[in-house]
Amino acid sequence: MSIIRTDKNVTASALFGVAAIQIFIAGIYWFISGAQFDWIGWLITFSGAIYIALGIVARWIRLPAAIIGSVLYAAYLAFQAMWSMDFIFKIPVVILLLVAVVSALKHPAAKT
Repeated sequence: MSIIRTDKNVTASALFGVAAIQIFIAGIYWFISGAQFDWIGWLITFSGAIYIALGIVARWIRLPAAIIGSVLYAAYLAFQAMWSMDFIFKIPVVILLLVAVVSALKHPAAKT
């Protein structure tokens, strides 16, 4: 028995998973900061929406959506490298983005 169904778009699912984690992080950040966001807070908050959009796009064009999501998150990690941040939520996101890229490489065309 496989954990992932074979008829499921793994790339889109991984990107939606990244969106869920980013939205969860934004909720924690919102709770801690008391809704007094600086531009970093708004960036974290709306990154979930970006990954939702990429998940939707991945239903038709998987590889570009997966690569764009991975590049955006790599830029996010590089930006945060100057601060000491908790990596407990970043590891699953990196894994999900790798799954998205590998899945997109295995299934380049969307099945209709």
